[in-house]
Amino acid sequence: MDFLTYLETAASEINEEMEKFFQSWSKEVASVSPKLISLNKVFIQASEGGKRLRGALVKLGYEMAGGKENADILKAAVAFEIFQTAILAHDDIIDLSPLRRGKPTVYKALGGDHYAISQTICLGDIGYFLAVRSISQSNFPDQEKNQALSLFAQAMLDTALGQMLDVQLPHEKDSAREADALAVFRLKTARYTISGPLHLGAIVGGANKKLIDDIAEFGSNLGIAFQIQDDILGVFGDEATLGKSVTSDIEEGKNTLLFIQALKKASAEKKKVLDSYYGKGKIGQQELEQIKKVFVDTGALEYSQKKAAQLVEEAKAVVKTMDIAEDKRFLLYQMADFLVSRKK
Repeated sequence: MDFLTYLETAASEINEEMEKFFQSWSKEVASVSPKLISLNKVFIQASEGGKRLRGALVKLGYEMAGGKENADILKAAVAFEIFQTAILAHDDIIDLSPLRRGKPTVYKALGGDHYAISQTICLGDIGYFLAVRSISQSNFPDQEKNQALSLFAQAMLDTALGQMLDVQLPHEKDSAREADALAVFRLKTARYTISGPLHLGAIVGGANKKLIDDIAEFGSNLGIAFQIQDDILGVFGDEATLGKSVTSDIEEGKNTLLFIQALKKASAEKKKVLDSYYGKGKIGQQELEQIKKVFVDTGALEYSQKKAAQLVEEAKAVVKTMDIAEDKRFLLYQMADFLVSRKK
């Protein structure tokens, strides 16, 4: 089985488990107050779609560790997908993003005003606790489950710290450093997109320390590469394919590798373009094209692509040392290539 087939199969199983989870939760919400039903539906709708990458990696981590057949691994997988919806609901407020997965973001779906933002914050908070509940309701041994909950909490904390740093860095453009950007990628992306889900599955699957350590190194390298590619797509991608804006990173002044490298290599004329539009609010297609040209002409795009490719190779080198079944090794190799060649 190739990675895309594995991902599609896992996504189908996770979607089915999520539907059951949300059916139960919706009854609980309705019993509290009928006034909350429509708000809850918006969160559930925001959870629909997406590749289910994180949930699939929970399942894969479990299988890598030799976990025995247990349908409850899907409850742990659902936890990461609900966490994804919750963190994105808050992230879209921070980024002022109008679209997510090709439809209005949660706060936009609720009206985009102060009321909408307030309710979106509440829904995101609920999502975090629902994710923890999903893990806690699984039937794994107490020791493994407690370790999984502790790891999940740490992944959530790391993501939040990475988000704070991501918000902080655009206010310090004069001292933009690659090391700072990579720190954000490691905290905000690698932990909750790659190593966190794999770790969670591996822990409840009974993984030994070496596999846990290998996953950490693999996930860090691949997670950073994933974010670099995400930032490239966030400027050079197709908005219809991505399902989100290709100007928001520029408008917000994101401290991406593209921007840092362009700033380092730009001539006075090209710095003027960056100073005029990068992090200055709403831009149009003309301004976007000027920024893209700066990223290409300074070599920032090529540098970012090469950095991502290097990190993928480092991640693959770790896979070679893992004590796992060959079919799982094959999936990890394919996943590494897929995550930095994807178009959405």
